[in-house]
Amino acid sequence: MKKRIEILINPFIRIAGMQALAWGILGLVISTLLSWASGYHYHGLLHFGPAPNPAWWCYLAEHLIVWLVPATLFYLGGLIFSHSKIRIIDVFGTILFAQLPMLVMNLINFLPPMQVLSQIDPTMSPAEILSMPYFHLAIVLSLIGFPFLVFSIIWMVQALKVSCNLKKSHLWIVAAIGILGGDVLCRILIRLFY
Repeated sequence: MKKRIEILINPFIRIAGMQALAWGILGLVISTLLSWASGYHYHGLLHFGPAPNPAWWCYLAEHLIVWLVPATLFYLGGLIFSHSKIRIIDVFGTILFAQLPMLVMNLINFLPPMQVLSQIDPTMSPAEILSMPYFHLAIVLSLIGFPFLVFSIIWMVQALKVSCNLKKSHLWIVAAIGILGGDVLCRILIRLFY
């Protein structure tokens, strides 16, 4: 049982390189299709919601940016701080695989109550928003999706740790830059599509 929990928290004990990349690409394709069907966009690595561009290429571009920006930052951080030889396929493959838990969030966003949140107009009063049908259920569903985002972040840190052989302060510095800085860079780049 302990071994299963360890693999659940850090799947990169067993999966890396081309295998992680292949599973990650499959997840990226499914996630892009679910996002396109639901109308929910990746605004950044840690931000999701409706956006004004419904073109299929926009969803694909968002997903590629959300993968490539943090993976590149992790790779560069690994080159700077790691004393090990780093394979780019391991970094990019494991980071894409680490984003698989976000598929659950895409599935949740596909549900009809979540479409209520996408119809909120910024000019609406709080009373109007609260009276929308299924609004409260949509909020609960959003909260259910949040742990999967956290799980994805945990996997990204584990992917960085294994693929770049980073430990202690170097691991946390590169993880913070890759995740938080990556989110900011993703948001800047993705905003160009709207």
